Amino acid sequence: MMIEGVPVLAGQAAPAPWWSQSLREFKESVGQRDYPCHFGRLALSRGELFAVFCDQHASPLADRLAWFLDMSRGHLDRKLVMAAFYEPGAMPVNEAAYGEMFWRVLQDLHDADTVEWPARIPRDPEDSAWEFSFHGVPMFVFAAAPSYARRASRNVGPGLVLLFQPRNVFDGIEGGTPRGMAARQIIRTRLSQWDTVPPHPDMGDYGDPSNHEWRQYFIRDHHGRLNEKCPLQIRGADSAHRSEESAGGKEKEELS
Repeated sequence: MMIEGVPVLAGQAAPAPWWSQSLREFKESVGQRDYPCHFGRLALSRGELFAVFCDQHASPLADRLAWFLDMSRGHLDRKLVMAAFYEPGAMPVNEAAYGEMFWRVLQDLHDADTVEWPARIPRDPEDSAWEFSFHGVPMFVFAAAPSYARRASRNVGPGLVLLFQPRNVFDGIEGGTPRGMAARQIIRTRLSQWDTVPPHPDMGDYGDPSNHEWRQYFIRDHHGRLNEKCPLQIRGADSAHRSEESAGGKEKEELS
């Protein structure tokens, strides 16, 4: 199914009027040549961005995201992205409400996940190597909402939007690489033209020991934070943390 020229993942209900409106406003923002999120814009222009629509009551997101990730595994040379659009509410809500909704969506995805957490990805969100994973795939999750006023780059439609970018999207342009540094410089320059505030201080590069990926998922419209601790409850995170502490204590004993 195609709506507004964007492929919509199979298995969804009949299109509702808000689907077209959401995609139209999304394309008007993300489709602009100077839109800061270079990867999202390219995916949209190349037909590599897939859409899924969710209402406020029952979400097909887990099944559709799993299908998308299975499909993308066969095209790792392409920068495939999935955008999940949530039905706009009858009344606008504030930033905190959108943030709460965003983290609830990710928690529901994690709780519904039937695939083991990737062994190479730490379960503790406070670890700099952590990132959200689903269906065995680590990914960067980009949240946009109509509550953003200063950060226009994160206001791309009438409802909450989540963009899921599997880690392979960033192959060859990781932080610290020449191509990666050049791409991020372009993004920062464009952000200064789109947004009326400087880039959020929590924005960083994956793998940087001082970076926490989860803090970049839903940033505030100003420089503060909605959450000082990651709201997600990752299965096995506490036991993994205790094992690391136990191993560290044993190592100290052996050295003493």
